[in-house]
This record gives sequence, C-alpha cells and structure tokens, in this order.
Amino acid sequence: MNASSLNNINFHAPTRVVFGAGTLSRLPELVEELGGPRSKVFLVTGSNYLRSQGTLDRVLKDLEGSQVTHYDSTPPFPSPIDVDRALDRCRQVGPNLVVAIGGGSALDLGKLVAIFFNNPGFAEEYGKGYRKIGNVGLPFIAVPTTSGSSSEVTAAARLWQMDERASFAVSHRTMFPAVALVDPNLAMSMPQDLAAATGMDAFTSAIESYWSKESQPMTDALALRVISLYSQNLVPSCVEGDREARTSCSLAATISGVGYTNSRPNMCHAFSQPLTLLWRVPHGQAVCVSLPACLEWTAEAIPEKLPALWDALGVDGLDHAKQRLTEIMLACGLETRLGPMGVVQKDLDIMLEYVPWERLANIPKPMSKEDARSVLEGLL
Repeated sequence: MNASSLNNINFHAPTRVVFGAGTLSRLPELVEELGGPRSKVFLVTGSNYLRSQGTLDRVLKDLEGSQVTHYDSTPPFPSPIDVDRALDRCRQVGPNLVVAIGGGSALDLGKLVAIFFNNPGFAEEYGKGYRKIGNVGLPFIAVPTTSGSSSEVTAAARLWQMDERASFAVSHRTMFPAVALVDPNLAMSMPQDLAAATGMDAFTSAIESYWSKESQPMTDALALRVISLYSQNLVPSCVEGDREARTSCSLAATISGVGYTNSRPNMCHAFSQPLTLLWRVPHGQAVCVSLPACLEWTAEAIPEKLPALWDALGVDGLDHAKQRLTEIMLACGLETRLGPMGVVQKDLDIMLEYVPWERLANIPKPMSKEDARSVLEGLL
C-alpha cells in the first residue's frame, strides 16, 4: 500500500444498519424513534410480493399504533411519472416518515419520495439536472427483501424512461436512509433467478469498487469481504436456498453498498445500461455478464491489489478468476454471453451509443470506444 492511498481517505456511511433474522419485528420501534408516537407512515411496496408472502399483513398489524398509508404501485423500473404519482399521494397524507419494503425498485421509489417531499418540482427535473436538491427530505427506513440492490445504504436512486431509452441517477448526500432494516428472512422466498441477479449485482459492484481509482483502504477492506462472502455463498444461496448462505448474501449486499458508495461501480455498470434500456435485460444480469472481461481489462493496472483479490475469490490467478466467476454465474442460471440476450454484431454500434462514458472515468486503465467495442465483441 503506497503512502498516497493513506493520505486520501474520504469515507461516509451515515445509515444505521439493523441486521439479523427476525429484525423486521423491530420496525414499529424504529418508526416511533424517527417519527414519534402515532406516526403517520407512508409505506411503499410492490403490488403483489409482500402480500402473497403474508408479510404485508404482518407489517400492517405490527404498525397498528401508527397511521399507515400504503402505496403499492411500484413498477420494476420506476419512471419520473411513477415517482411524481407516488409523491402526490404522499403529500396528500403528510406523513412523518417514509418506509419502503421490497427490492431495489421499491427502495429507490421510497427514497425519492422521501427526498422530494420537501423539494419543489418534478422528478424528471432532478433526474435531468434542471433542479438541485436543496432541502432535507423525510426520514426514510429501507427494508430490503432481496440481497443485491444495496439501496438500503446508498445515497442514490435511479429513474428510467424506457420509451425514451433514457436512465438518470438522482444522488445527494441527504438521501441516505436513516435506517437500513435488513432481515435475511425476507430474502428466503426469493426465486433462484432473482437471488442470482441481485446477488451478482452487489458482487460485481464490490469488484468494480476494488479496482476503481476512487478505492482506498476502507473501501478495499469492505469489497474484499463482500467478494469472499459471495464467492463462497452465492451458489448455495441461489441453487439450494440454503438459509445460512442466503443470510451471508444479505449481509454481503449491505456491506457492498456501504463500500461502493465511497468507491463507485463503473465499467460493468456502464456496459449494463444499454442492455437494460434496449434489450430489457434485468439489471443484475446486465451488470455481471461483462465482469470476467472487465476484470481482465483492469487487472494489469492494479498488480499490487491482485493477490488479495485472488485470495478473496479463492483462486490462484487471472485465468482462474475469470473461470471462477463464469462458473458461479452458470451455476446460478445466469448468461455469460451477449448472444443469448439478443445482441448480435450489428448491435454493437447502438450499444456503444448508450454507454454512459462518464462512469468509466474511474477505471484504472483508460478505455476508448474502440477498446470497448473489442471487449464487447469478445462477449458475443
């Protein structure tokens, strides 16, 4: 470790994390801490999942001491209009705090409703940068039911305009959830494809965080722990639904978000955006498909960091690492090539048009569009 890396540490993680099996029962206590007795709660969920699992009835019963408005119209890819619609409803009831329970989409929608509550205008204006967040939002409690979006501990949320083939990140230092309530029991009912895609999202984010030029000793320590946890546990979590493995993946997802908030995902996430916008590939699958190739691209630029990375992955070198990552994805039922997603040679030009190139600013080895094309061609 060189001296300069020890002189450039800037780490921020304000979210309180409450983790453990059964901790969902602490939600009423946390609501009262943040909102006071008889709090008015705006509860954001998806439309069916919590209800079908019986979790929604339990939550509503536990929150009988609060005044709950339940908003259950979260779509898979929230658009600015979806956020504005939820925000209108939230402003009608004037809550003390927002609680979101669900996957990344529900957490992102809840996070945006909480911050925009005290900020004027429309969601699209913030997504496109026409307005800036100036006021602190409502207190926000994030309760994830998947183990990979990590939105429960981050200060960002994503907006999607699929018809316009556009996506925007909204981020601000005041957007961190007040509390991340992470009960791994909620992740036990995830089907294999969801456990795989969300897990590989956080797994990939940790590896990108590790090779990023923004990385520093604190983020590296977190990234290596996440990499080790997923390397050992993602396959039994997905394939067998093993409780211990799924609990480890839930913990890894939260740790990943704490780390990558301070050393941001980059290359794989940049390549994922056109796959989701143009081919509707689920985010986690879109992110991880390029991971082995991106690792090969960046490895030669971080030689001093590779031994610790190989140890965390349980491998003995780059070729073994690429093989290991590919084996994990295949075992979890994920694609490792672009062809099965519908991408062919003639699509590469349009794919490159939709890559957000600013996300590649922090990779340790510069990449031109020609370089990117070569990497993507190798994945066909």
